[in-house]
Amino acid sequence: MKSYYAVATLICTITGSLAASAATVRMQGMGNMPMGGKGGPNTTSTSSTVNRYMAHGRINHVNKTAGEVNITHGPISALGWPGMTMSFPVLDKTALARLRPGEPVDFDLIRRPNGQYAISGIAPAD
Repeated sequence: MKSYYAVATLICTITGSLAASAATVRMQGMGNMPMGGKGGPNTTSTSSTVNRYMAHGRINHVNKTAGEVNITHGPISALGWPGMTMSFPVLDKTALARLRPGEPVDFDLIRRPNGQYAISGIAPAD
């Protein structure tokens, strides 16, 4: 009977350890995609927390001078936003050279300390 409890304890310890490890592992190329639940921000832990929100849309206009892009995007449920058309600043200004009006894109938004949202990554949609 004692060996049964020892084996059961060992299994629980290993299972708990594996679950804790799996919760912190991020797959290459998956960004900070939430791995379950009802959605919400994708959170990266660093010295300060950065929330990233993934979205899909279509480019309407690229303003290289202002460093922003106007996008008609679908709903972003993690933010409680319906689909709409908005202009966003793009953090990596070199990305603007690759963007064309009418092009479908996937993009990541971050909320900056001033409360404004900016595009932290953007790429043509597959």
